Parts: sequence; structure tokens; C-alpha cells
Amino acid sequence: MSVYKNSTELMQLGGMPIYMTDLVDACLLGKLNLFLQGDTGSGKTQLAADAMSYFPDKSVFILGRNDMDVREIFQQINLDVLRTGKSSAEVKELTDRVDCHLIVVDELTNCVPAVRAQLFNLFDGYIEINGKKYDIGKGYSLGIATGNLGQKFTESSNDLGRALKDRMHVTIDTDYFRPGPGDTLEILAENRDPRVKFSEDIDRSEEIMKSSEDLRFKEVPFDKFLISNYFVHGLDYCEVEGEEARSKTKIKDAWPNQVSNHSRGSDEALIFPSSMRAAKSIIILSQALDEIARRKGAETIDPFESMMQSYKFVSANSGVLDEAAVKANYDGDKYAAIDAVIITTKAQFESQADNITSGLEMVNSGKLNERVLKLFDKRWSFMRGTLERLLDNSKTPTGVS
Repeated sequence: MSVYKNSTELMQLGGMPIYMTDLVDACLLGKLNLFLQGDTGSGKTQLAADAMSYFPDKSVFILGRNDMDVREIFQQINLDVLRTGKSSAEVKELTDRVDCHLIVVDELTNCVPAVRAQLFNLFDGYIEINGKKYDIGKGYSLGIATGNLGQKFTESSNDLGRALKDRMHVTIDTDYFRPGPGDTLEILAENRDPRVKFSEDIDRSEEIMKSSEDLRFKEVPFDKFLISNYFVHGLDYCEVEGEEARSKTKIKDAWPNQVSNHSRGSDEALIFPSSMRAAKSIIILSQALDEIARRKGAETIDPFESMMQSYKFVSANSGVLDEAAVKANYDGDKYAAIDAVIITTKAQFESQADNITSGLEMVNSGKLNERVLKLFDKRWSFMRGTLERLLDNSKTPTGVS
């Protein structure tokens, strides 16, 4: 039973409320790394500790420190012995015993970049021995990290920080969705010990891993791929003063200063496009949240709404927002800024609905139609290449709404 209590809704999906614990469960289901960002005492470590209770003897807790050495991590998950392997067969035998499914790094923001670099492989689910990669957890592993709000998890000039943050597939501000007064009253009445309480172990490892594997083979509605393509390519479009439209990723540091459209709610000057890693995370989180909602009783789930909610929790604190614009136009509220991007995205898809239908009908006909391709311009220019590739591959998309 979870110790963490929070009845604050993060979203509604298929008519079902989704809470903080549901989001953690979705990350476990989707095998997505999770970064819990918030002030001291906001419940970050308790959430992580509750997740650890699902993997008795198959999880490891690491307290982040500037002087932390990767050897300590190896020692904590009994990997030091791997370095004593004298033959490839012996090393394989030893690595087969590595069965750590969940790695929790508490106070990750206390770690300097050199230490964070040591965590790259662990968060990616493998260790490196003698130049070879070995899976952790026999194919199922993920990381949960925590950090205090206000401590720099990454700096705009720190490539190493950005790389690690991209590996934390989902980031949530636990202060923003803090427990309500009723939750607080119940927490205080039950236990006045301020220390983190490690939950009673309830081994759910086999159940979670099987559900994760089942989710991996579940069909993804075509709509979700199209929406992800928009996040990667549509949001890359921007208009530059005195020039033709440009790619945000190509103008790099000149974004957003050279963007013409600086108005409130404009995503051209507000948000950078999703990375490929983030786009995959959005789809996986969407699939996992759909499964959580179904388990709660949802019968029909709108793929668009599911993707928008996933986009919100993958992107809001991932570093893609222009901090200055968020501060100036949204009082520093990153979730409000993402909500504005979602409103714009919804309007964009509604305005292009007929064109998208025409494009997919063209693909289904098996014949290229230049008139249809010309329907897509500016930020929707990416649809031309999308439709041409679908046509070339002779693939008829399914599940299109």
C-alpha cells in the first residue's frame, strides 16, 4: 500500500481522474525514466520509495552527492564482482545475475555534471564492462530521480545537463500538483514522523514487467504518430524578420530572438520542437496513461487528448520552453505555457482536419496528387514528406479519426 497521498487531479482521461500515483504507475508501465522536481518535503522521495516497494530486492536507492563515484553505484547493486570476470563466459554468467529493475537517485541536483555523466548508462538501462554493453534488469529497468526546485538540474549552456534531462523522459513538478488540505490532514493524523517511510514490500515486479511487455505490442493509433510528427517538425517552423521561414533547430541560438511572432500564445517564440527521444516518450506515456484510464473504467479515450496530456508532462520541464517568454507572459508558470501551446496545437489540427483527411485519402488511393500536397504549407509542410513516405511504403494507416 502506498504511503504517499495526493488527491489532486493531474488530468482527466476518458472521463477518469489521473493522479500523481497514476502517473508514476504509467512510467513503470511504459518503462519511462521519471524526474520528480520539487521543494523539500513535497513528497518526491516518498513517491520514489513507494515505487521501490514494488520491486523488493530488485531496486537500489542512491543518494546523490558531488563526490559520488560510479564504483559506489556498482557496489550498491553488486556489480563490482563483474570487474573480476576473467573470461567472456564468466562475465556473461555474472551479468545474468544483474536483476535490478528500478534505480532511484535521490537529490540528483546535488550532483555535478561529472557525476551525472556516470548515470547516463544506468538511466539508459545498461552497464558497460570492458567496452561491451550489458542490460540491467534483464531487459526491464528504469530510473526515478528527485531534485529540489530552484537547484539547477541543467543550464542552457550545459550540454551534459541537457543530455541527462532528455534521458529523464517524464518530469513533473511536485509543488505544482501538491496534496490538498484533506490529504495533509490525513497524512498528519496517520503519521507525524517527518522521515520518509519505506512502504511494506508488495512484489509487483512480474505483473508490471508483463504489463509493460504487453503494452509494447499494443497497436498505436496512427493519429498519435501524426501528432508526434507535428511536435518534431511542425513546432520547428518559425518566421524570421526579413527572411523566409526558418527551422528553429537550424538557427539554434538565434531562437527565439529573431522570431517575428512574439505575441502571447505564439508557440513560434515560446517553445522548441520535441527531440526524437521526447517524441517517443510522448507516445509511450500516452499509451501507458490510456491503459491506466482503462483499468479505472474508461471506455473511450480520445487519442488527441491523451497525446496532449502526455506532451504536457514530457515537455513542460524538459528545457524546450523559452524561459524569458514563460516569465514575461505566464508569470513563470511552465504548465500554463504548455497549455497555451496545446490550445494552439488543437486549433492547428482543427484547421487542417479536412486537408489531413484529403491527404490520407490520397495515400489510400495509391496515387500521388500534387494538388493535395500543395494544401500543406508553412508549419504543415512536413505533411508532404509524411504522405509521400506513406505512399511509397504502400501503407494504409489504421485507427485514423
